[in-house]
Amino acid sequence: MNTDIHKTNNLPAIIFVVVLLLSASIAVYNINQSHQQTSPETWTAFIYKNGYESAKYEMEDGFEDYSSCKLFATSLSDKFDQAPWQCGLRCRFDSMRQGYQCESMENH
Repeated sequence: MNTDIHKTNNLPAIIFVVVLLLSASIAVYNINQSHQQTSPETWTAFIYKNGYESAKYEMEDGFEDYSSCKLFATSLSDKFDQAPWQCGLRCRFDSMRQGYQCESMENH
C-alpha cells in the first residue's frame, strides 16, 4: 500500500515532465519549419565600377535566373571597362553590416 502512495505522488511530476518535453519538441519543430527557405529564387547583379575593394557599385535586382543576371552584369561590366561583377542569390540588406548579404555569389 505504501508503494501505491509513492506512485500517486509522482504522477503529477511525470505528467509535468512529459508536457514540458512535448512543448520543447513542438517549439523546436516550429522553429525549424519557419527557417526553411520559402522565398522564390531571385538574383541580383553587382558591378564593381572601381574594383571589388571599392564601395562604389551598380546594383540591379529581380532577375529570375542566373543566366539573365549574368547577361545584364556582363553587358554593364563592358560599359565600365570590364569591371568585376557578381550575381547574388536571394540578397537582402543587412543593417548590422551596412551592406548586402546573399546566400551565394557567382561570376562564371
